[in-house]
Order: sequence, then C-alpha cells, then structure tokens
Amino acid sequence: MKYTFFSCIILMFSLISGCDDDSPTVCPDNNCSGHGECKRTSMGDYWCDCEEGYVFRSSDYSCWFDDYVNNDNYKPVIYLYPVEKTVVNVAFTNPENVSLTYTYPQYKDNGWTVTAWPDGTLESDSREYYSLFWEGPTIDNIIFSTGFSVSYDETIPFLEDALLKLGLNDFEAQEFIIYWLPILGESPHNLIYFAVKDWMDAIPLTITPVPDTQIRFIMIYKPMVEPISILPQQFFSPERTGFTLVEWGGRKENGEYRGQK
Repeated sequence: MKYTFFSCIILMFSLISGCDDDSPTVCPDNNCSGHGECKRTSMGDYWCDCEEGYVFRSSDYSCWFDDYVNNDNYKPVIYLYPVEKTVVNVAFTNPENVSLTYTYPQYKDNGWTVTAWPDGTLESDSREYYSLFWEGPTIDNIIFSTGFSVSYDETIPFLEDALLKLGLNDFEAQEFIIYWLPILGESPHNLIYFAVKDWMDAIPLTITPVPDTQIRFIMIYKPMVEPISILPQQFFSPERTGFTLVEWGGRKENGEYRGQK
C-alpha cells in the first residue's frame, strides 16, 4: 500500500489508540472511491486503506490514482472518421484505471460527445477540432519481449514504415513523428515496442455508434546507450473500412527490460 504523509500519521495514531472494527465503517464524502477500505480509530477519525496504485486524500476521504507508481501516457489522440455526419460518444470503459491529467476538448462525466464528419472534422460546443486529446497515467501491466532496437539516425524511416504498417494515414503519421522525434532524439538508441491488442485490452473504449475499424496503439520506448538484440515485433496491418477510429500515444518504459538479452 502507498500512503501520504497524512495517512501515515493517522495510521500510527490508530495503532496507538486502537481501531473500532466492530461496527460497519463508511467514510464520509467519497468513501474511499471504491478503491480502498474505510477505517476508523476509536477516537472517531476516518481514513482509507487504499488499494495498490492509489493514495489516501483526506480532504474528501478518497483514494486517488497515484501518478508516481502508474504508467504516464503522453499525447494520446483519437481521430474519428464516420462514413457520414454522425454524433459520436467516446468514453473510457473502465475510468477507474485512467487518471486524466489533460483533455481537449474537455472530457465530461459521460465522455466526449462530438459531431464527426467523414474528413475527420469534429465539432463540440460550436468549436471545431481534428482530434480528441487526453493525457495521464493508466493502470495496466503491459510487458513485452519483442520490439525494435532503433538508433536515432534510423528513427524517421523506421517510424514512417512502422506507422504505415500499423494503419496510420500520412497526416496521422506526420503528427506522430513531429511529436515523438525530438523525444526519441534525446537518446542515441531506443528500444521501441508498439502495444496494440494489449493496449486495447488494458484501456478499452466504449464508442457509440461502434466503429467498423479501430486502430489503437501506444509506442512504449526505453532509452538505450547501445543497441541490443531483440526479436522483431510482427504487425498485422488493418484495413480501414467503414466508420474508423484511430488512436495513438506513447510513453517511456522506466522498468527493466525483460525480453531477450
């Protein structure tokens, strides 16, 4: 369990004074947000014993998603291409596994609701957009044993080829490369893996109406000083037919690489 300083103080106090565990314990306000067990000391003070990945916030008795122990995803954007003008709702199926640091347009209680056109233009609250942007940490357990060892000099042609195989069009691929090229350039080599099915399984979306084609992935990269040997990742290029949703994003892998040495 992870604790804030305040929750540690309360925990120490409860050990000294003893907890009243004989009566049902329900914390005020958010009651641990469904991600922890409410505790009460014999003095009547409440606190939350939060699940792994969450920390106690005393102001509203909630268990908050801990950005320091979860996977921080950068620049995920979602494009929508219906076959005709369509009102579309996009929402995270399991919002408890996503902590939204930034969204644009604003992600509301029921997700994003926009009017979408076949060329990808989106409209919400009388403003036009070309994508739905979000950023923030997620709870997932994506690990990999295949991928690519890419030197910085090879990054552009590598990404152009990989993104084409992953199903991005020229505009989407250019947006991806423009954002990630300077970041990948901070290291002479990078270990790169594209999480596709494992990303869709870990962070599913609920889309109404349901798209005919979904292309969703994040690039997980790990800076390396020297190239390493790794089994190449295999792609299954999707065919873009009918109403198509596209999402790309990325994040840095801070953990130890567990694949082939």
